[in-house]
Amino acid sequence: MVDLDKANIVIDFDKLIVALSNGLSFRLYYSDHTIKEVMKMLFDEKCEYLKENNNFYYVNAYFYKHFTFETSCGITIMILPADYGKLEMFVFRTILDIVKGDYTLFEDEYFVTRANIYKISNNEREFIGRYDPILDSLEIIADEKN
Repeated sequence: MVDLDKANIVIDFDKLIVALSNGLSFRLYYSDHTIKEVMKMLFDEKCEYLKENNNFYYVNAYFYKHFTFETSCGITIMILPADYGKLEMFVFRTILDIVKGDYTLFEDEYFVTRANIYKISNNEREFIGRYDPILDSLEIIADEKN
């Protein structure tokens, strides 16, 4: 139990939000605008995303639900600010940075850092690209099959 009026820092792990007593709030995931930009670069205009797909088993599902999206074109993608296996450590380090006063990964409460994009099929993850929200550029990663 926390007295929200007296707490200097409130961390909501379910919503991945860090709120400070000075009124600043940080959401440890990407804004809808960033997700739409990724979608625009990956798919045609008819493909839209449906936020938060929790139908996959992940060891730490409370992290991954914020980064996994079902799309209207039947493709599920993950948009992560760190490699899949290092996301938990990245989230905890980011919380520590916020506590220390380092807000460089955020703009208007949301992440503005490089995004790793994974395609999910048959519960397998395939790394397909990187998106840079600052440069608004997408680097597609091709494998030898392509």
